[in-house]
Amino acid sequence: MKYKTTLCALVGWLSTIAPAQEPASGAIAQNGAAVTGDASQSGVSKKAERAANHLFARNVHLALNRTKGLEGADIAVFANSRTGEVILGGFIESQDQERIATEAAGKVAGVKSVTSKIVVRPAL
Repeated sequence: MKYKTTLCALVGWLSTIAPAQEPASGAIAQNGAAVTGDASQSGVSKKAERAANHLFARNVHLALNRTKGLEGADIAVFANSRTGEVILGGFIESQDQERIATEAAGKVAGVKSVTSKIVVRPAL
């Protein structure tokens, strides 16, 4: 039960990171155009952006579920489809599983970077 509580806290903490990844108001985009950070001005609604992030995270999660060596792993995936950034969080049984999960997530189409916040579950 302690692990579920910790996982929920981790999810809450990771969800606060997403707004920090948005460009600041008036920032310069890669193509040199000014960006306000408002999804409606860029032609993409917040709802569409969330749906794209959800689908992207789901694709990474499916890849993890199909990966040999991740049995018993309790891994949550947080993804930003626009930047290709993926954050993995949760609990695993061994350090090898973290390496396997990070490599598997990195092979998914569209993933540009993978950050691991995975914790090795202590032996009981």
